[in-house]
Amino acid sequence: VAEQDLPPHLFQVADRAYSALLASVHVGAQLEDEDPSFQTGPGMIRNQSIIISGESGAGKTEATKYIMQYLARITKRPDASSEIRSPDGKMIAALEDRVLSSNPLLESFGNARTLRNDNSSRFGKFIHIYFSTETGTITGASISNYLLEKTRITHQTEGERNYHIFYQLLAGAGDEMLAELGLQEGVSGFQYLGNREAQKSRRDANGFIETKECLSRIGLSLEDQRIVFSIAAAVLHLGNIEFEEKGDEADEDKHSEPDNAIISEASRPSLIKACELLGLDEKNVSEAILTKLLTIGGKTIHKSQSVAQAAEKRDAFAKLTYSCLFLWLFCRV
Repeated sequence: VAEQDLPPHLFQVADRAYSALLASVHVGAQLEDEDPSFQTGPGMIRNQSIIISGESGAGKTEATKYIMQYLARITKRPDASSEIRSPDGKMIAALEDRVLSSNPLLESFGNARTLRNDNSSRFGKFIHIYFSTETGTITGASISNYLLEKTRITHQTEGERNYHIFYQLLAGAGDEMLAELGLQEGVSGFQYLGNREAQKSRRDANGFIETKECLSRIGLSLEDQRIVFSIAAAVLHLGNIEFEEKGDEADEDKHSEPDNAIISEASRPSLIKACELLGLDEKNVSEAILTKLLTIGGKTIHKSQSVAQAAEKRDAFAKLTYSCLFLWLFCRV
């Protein structure tokens, strides 16, 4: 059967791009139906692109994984060691394995369940994989991300979930880690998870094991991993901080919201725990959320915030914290 008569296949797409890349080094790579003006001569390396697109649930995430698995497997040298040492002496996985580890890791922190898809990517990514033109093996990779859906961190539509990592952490972490991170209450104990009653999922527990393995493969020590999970837990605790109006000033003007928000005593333990996990000063964080700095006539004053304004600043802080963690992981991958 001729190749053009076969149904489309992801491995075929990947192999065609890989073969065209290597062929461009020695002969002019030509693809059928291409514009002659784009053809190159021998010795001119011609980069290849694979665009994976489609509506939600079409299989973009899975297609990306299969193509990367294929490229990693066909280019891995049989004699290549499965582990190497980083400059600081840590054992890390071989390059091909680290490339493959990037997918499940980024899925944990950037994918979520939606009404149409249980593993929907809530961010865009552009993956560069670099090959040696002499040996054909992978020599490096980089990933660029854009448009992480930050709104999901603080609010989800009924029937949808927050990012996988929160549920993985709650389902897969041991009792000691849960106690250390203050997560004993489970999903129902956190506003950013909708305070929904939910049983621990075996799928989430297995996902947590895989996430830890991927973190190890990219060179993160156990202490670094603990910090990553601490930051994720801190985001959940930030969501449990509640505000109320101070004293009797709420009765002064029934037609406008007074600028006198304070953190409720019932939710203060959440603030304390979040600051502890993030290594921040509780007083400074509280002041940043409850007040606004204004410069008037060369003087700086602190203006109190309303309950609604304080809640918006709390959510903005949580979104910033999580997005910074996500970007940091991207850089480490």
